[in-house]
Amino acid sequence: MNTPCFRPKYSSYSFVKCLFAALVETGKVLIDLPSVVRLVYEFKQKHPEYKYMFDDIEFRRGTDYIVSDDIIEGISRLQTYNAVGKLNPKYERLVIFITEERAKSILDECELDDRKAYIELAQSFQGNIVNA
Repeated sequence: MNTPCFRPKYSSYSFVKCLFAALVETGKVLIDLPSVVRLVYEFKQKHPEYKYMFDDIEFRRGTDYIVSDDIIEGISRLQTYNAVGKLNPKYERLVIFITEERAKSILDECELDDRKAYIELAQSFQGNIVNA
């Protein structure tokens, strides 16, 4: 970045909060935790027009893995606020406790294009989510 002082449009936490609200909006409340970072990274690669949404999120990529401490930290903060939780510490699935009303209000704070992007990203979780 060439800008000496820069505040991203979405912090890593607000990105994760909006993503989880979009998951609720699309009816998905049980997610496979290990797939979250991979699906977000794939979405970022496929949609360079939404690059600004990922300004506060760093990805590290190895030969057979993709890691993002920023996304994991955002999920941990949501756990702290009881917005998500694990069914069992040994299982890698998260339950989203955000209500439909709260999810709508979170997404209403986003611009229309951003909201569409979050919904599209949430829909890419199709094979990794159990609908409630």
